[in-house]
Amino acid sequence: MLLSLCQADLGYRQNHAVLTQVNLQVRAGDFVLLAGANGSGKSTLIRSLLGGLAVLGGQREVAKEMRLGYVPQSVDLDPSFPVSVNDVVMMGLWEPGNTPDRDQAKAAIAGQLEQVEMTAHAVRLFGSLSGGQKQRVLLARALVRNPTLLLLDEPVSGVDARATEIILGILEQAVATGTAVVFVSHQPLALRERATRAMLVRHGTMEELPVQTLCSREGLELLWT
Repeated sequence: MLLSLCQADLGYRQNHAVLTQVNLQVRAGDFVLLAGANGSGKSTLIRSLLGGLAVLGGQREVAKEMRLGYVPQSVDLDPSFPVSVNDVVMMGLWEPGNTPDRDQAKAAIAGQLEQVEMTAHAVRLFGSLSGGQKQRVLLARALVRNPTLLLLDEPVSGVDARATEIILGILEQAVATGTAVVFVSHQPLALRERATRAMLVRHGTMEELPVQTLCSREGLELLWT
């Protein structure tokens, strides 16, 4: 078990839980879809999974060997801020008290940029990229940590078809090598053939459904009812 929420109440203030009695166990090689409409509590769930919010009740357990990689939906950076694509991926290697070996870091960054097909843009300003290009760079930043668990927040929302296929293809490869993926979305259809488990967030709680049920036209209606 890499990450577990057991009977967890999640929110920002005691006695004001946004989600209650949440149960989720993530194991190596899982591809978990967390689907919910806007305003359903997905952001609260993400912050709780990341450890940014303490659980109000129940338990959150994390395996000692877990290494977390996180891909946000977007990053608000001033387009004129002088941070390159290489610099952004390098951020994934930063850890308190640890300075990565320069040659090893350079090789790791180059390898990840090649995987996400962004090698040609390595020295460009991150803020000058398109939405799909930014998401690929952020995925490279997460992967350069060699994570055991990848948490992605709407990674293909507003992203072009080519970038979507690149991102989903890389995630499939990661799962095949034992990495766990938790993919948060309000558009689950693209994961019908990829997700191994599906969780629906609504009405202040979360329930597990068959993947083929949630990743269907009928399943989309469940998000908004």
